[in-house]
Amino acid sequence: MSNNASTIMNDAVALHPWQRANHLTSHNNQLMIDGVNTCDLVEQYGSPLYVFSEAKLRKNATEILTNFRQAHPNTTVCFASKANSNITVLQVLREAGLSIEINSGGEFIKAQTAGYATQAIVFNGVAKLRSELELVIAADIKAINVDSLSELERILSVAQAIDNCANVTLRIIPEIKAGAVSGWETGTSSSKFGMTREEQITAITLINEHSDHLTMTGIHVHIGTQVNDASAYQKQAEFLIAYAREVSELLPYPLKHINLGGGYPKNYSSSAENWNNVSPHYCDNYRTDIGFDAIADILIKPVANALGSNIEIIVEPGRSMVSDTAILLTTIEASKIRQQNAVFYLDAGYSVLFDIFSGWYFHMVNASKSDDTATQLCRIVGPLCDSSDTFHDIEGEGRIKSLLAMMPGLSEQRAILETVLLQQPSLRELPISTKTGDIIALLDTGAYGLEMMNQYCGRQAAAAVMVGSQKSSRLIRRRATVDDLLHFDVY
Repeated sequence: MSNNASTIMNDAVALHPWQRANHLTSHNNQLMIDGVNTCDLVEQYGSPLYVFSEAKLRKNATEILTNFRQAHPNTTVCFASKANSNITVLQVLREAGLSIEINSGGEFIKAQTAGYATQAIVFNGVAKLRSELELVIAADIKAINVDSLSELERILSVAQAIDNCANVTLRIIPEIKAGAVSGWETGTSSSKFGMTREEQITAITLINEHSDHLTMTGIHVHIGTQVNDASAYQKQAEFLIAYAREVSELLPYPLKHINLGGGYPKNYSSSAENWNNVSPHYCDNYRTDIGFDAIADILIKPVANALGSNIEIIVEPGRSMVSDTAILLTTIEASKIRQQNAVFYLDAGYSVLFDIFSGWYFHMVNASKSDDTATQLCRIVGPLCDSSDTFHDIEGEGRIKSLLAMMPGLSEQRAILETVLLQQPSLRELPISTKTGDIIALLDTGAYGLEMMNQYCGRQAAAAVMVGSQKSSRLIRRRATVDDLLHFDVY
């Protein structure tokens, strides 16, 4: 790695090693995914392009089911479809044995379209519409995870109106702090999620008073996403065991299930070695030693041992099911030199991969020159007419610059400022030979990418393909057209 970054706050995450056996490899100096040449995929389907691995989707589903059911056979894995509700992806996960968690009426329709049985569906969310509740209560889904007293009252009203009984699970606030960034913490009263203990007691009273139209099936806790702290799962298990016993004394029937939520962490590079030359706090966010086997031991097993073999344990993983199943292929359209570093402009920015807007890190490989080891430090940016359209934390860098201008004495505390304010390193490492026209692959883009695409600056949404057996590929989402840009306008 070169060291020409004196004006930039951090070195880059090391490019090598990036390969993943039997999944991401190189052939003739070009990136392969499941044996399929990525540059050929761009030639066939265009750029930018999401590429999903059917084999990796099935492997992830098998891995979580195997580990969790070894700890507790009566475990149901409900894929959090907000992470990726592409119909083909949902169908693959259903075929692999997963149930599904939805967050809206729209996701309910997508789940039905993908073939999920209604008793395989749980409904999350904080502001469920009456029309959505009418759909799911009439369909008799497995459970509605209730987020507030006002929502429970609305559920009761709908159930009475259609004379059906709603299966409800109450979401409690455990006051457990967890998650990669503050915006992804959902287990404390400072977040917008869940009910207090006092609110739940009131809710249980209401449920007991209206047993013809409300059945309490379980309790629900979700503490965050990309939770990379084993002690947080231990606290969650302890909380749920005690609270399940407390709630059971208030009900005339036993609880059917305990919903543990999701938030399980995934790695955002191929090796911990990639992070050796950057601040440790980046590694804390984007690397983990906590796999499904560890979560089974820390979380699933204690709950099962304490509450018995009859209780159903539900989990709602999203990111951990799909993040490492896809890459995003994007083309370098322009370049320039700034602050002694090359700057490369991709045809995919945050309109295609919205998580970069919040400073999230995705490892990059030059798919056109995947074996090259002579490298440079550079900046990578997107095509949008927006200064925030960058593959570095421009907002964090700006805050540090402003603080140091206002309080120069803080320069001695710069390392602390970077730890608090920067979510990813400021530079990328790519081959020295990188040039306009090369294909860049962003790894681990299977979660939230398709769901959060938008048409800002008139950019047309990317296509997506699925790589399957026999080194085949098929389109699972078409590329948007100019006509799509006009679809919702009335003129």
